[in-house]
Amino acid sequence: MALFGTVPRRCVNLPPGSLRTLLSCVLTNQVEEGPSIEEFYGEFGKWLGVPYVFGTASGRSAFQLALESLGLEKGSEIIFPTLTFPVMPMVAKLLGYHPVFCEVDPATFNSGPEHIAPKISDRTGAVLATHLFGQPCPIRDVVELARKKKIRVLEDCAHACGVRIEGQQIGTFGDVGLYSFAEGKNMPCFGGGAIATADEGVAERARQILSKSSKPRKMSVIKEAFSIWAKWLVTRPLIFGLTVYPVLRLKLVMGQPLLDSAVGNDLLDEFVSTKPRITRLSNLQAAIGLRQLQRIDHFNEGARRNAHRLTEKLGEVPGIKAPSSTDGDHIYVYYPLTVDPERRDDLRHYLLRQGIDSKTTDMADCSTLKPFLSTGNGTRRNGPNEASILEICVYPVISEEKMFEIAQAIRHWGELQEQ
Repeated sequence: MALFGTVPRRCVNLPPGSLRTLLSCVLTNQVEEGPSIEEFYGEFGKWLGVPYVFGTASGRSAFQLALESLGLEKGSEIIFPTLTFPVMPMVAKLLGYHPVFCEVDPATFNSGPEHIAPKISDRTGAVLATHLFGQPCPIRDVVELARKKKIRVLEDCAHACGVRIEGQQIGTFGDVGLYSFAEGKNMPCFGGGAIATADEGVAERARQILSKSSKPRKMSVIKEAFSIWAKWLVTRPLIFGLTVYPVLRLKLVMGQPLLDSAVGNDLLDEFVSTKPRITRLSNLQAAIGLRQLQRIDHFNEGARRNAHRLTEKLGEVPGIKAPSSTDGDHIYVYYPLTVDPERRDDLRHYLLRQGIDSKTTDMADCSTLKPFLSTGNGTRRNGPNEASILEICVYPVISEEKMFEIAQAIRHWGELQEQ
């Protein structure tokens, strides 16, 4: 069993000095509130190219803030891509809105105007345009359609922080851009989220909502921060090989689940009885955000470079489809391979035995989940199946040589299937 040279399924991306910033905020009693919050708003807005930014304690809170700031009537329909993170439409439903699901493109996993238009009705209030796995959707066309229909556009940039289309940042095309700084994203800030907008009305409502929202609890922020820093440590390839990887191999031998988080209905079962609430961004999260802004473009370029290396070296493998290339600025926050659902786990287990961990996706076909079956959306018949998606980490902490080894391992598995 190889302990050295292993590849984790995900590398938490914290900037240098994160632990020092964490300890400094604790020692100066600036965990919950402090000067970094307004400074981060200004710098993040400047980087995005929008005048208004507002932060929350999580991406989930940011989505709630975005929805409430639009001022939609309760009962309005909101169109979601059917392949998305299921907590998003669940939040909308719990807030009194009606999720409607549209198809996604099987090659890009995103929805375009041709998928959204058939779902627009006289009750439609907004559409959530999602840039899944770091690949931009055809946002200009989506916005043009929405303007004609007089509906609002939210952009889910949880996977796409730093993506640009002809120089313009994703999240600035629609009415509100939504960002997540959770540990699994490309710009984690010990958790957190934000919305960005150029709409003064949206900004004023967001400001009023946040003024009445609770501030983060100090010990909760500290506990989460140390937890994420620990995950950063164990997802360094060398440390991962000595700690987590042996556990995964043992679980594989014993036929146990491979440390996967709850997804689909299991995830929503944990969330459906909760009451969504908005909590403000902490000063500690904002301080880490300021550090992230100094390096996020460089990090994204490294991930993009590794993804291109993997795609080039992978070539054509029977039974496996690599992410499609587009004219947009794909940053490959996740590199999704598409495999026959009946063979995906076999590929995953094969790669793990070669020292390469991989991840099943957190996305789900939401039209098939229990909380949404009564909405009349029906079951999706076309497009990608989440059971066919296997995510490979291509973050720049992984060497070019290792990307070549990953490609070789995948190709070898494909050859074995042909025999």
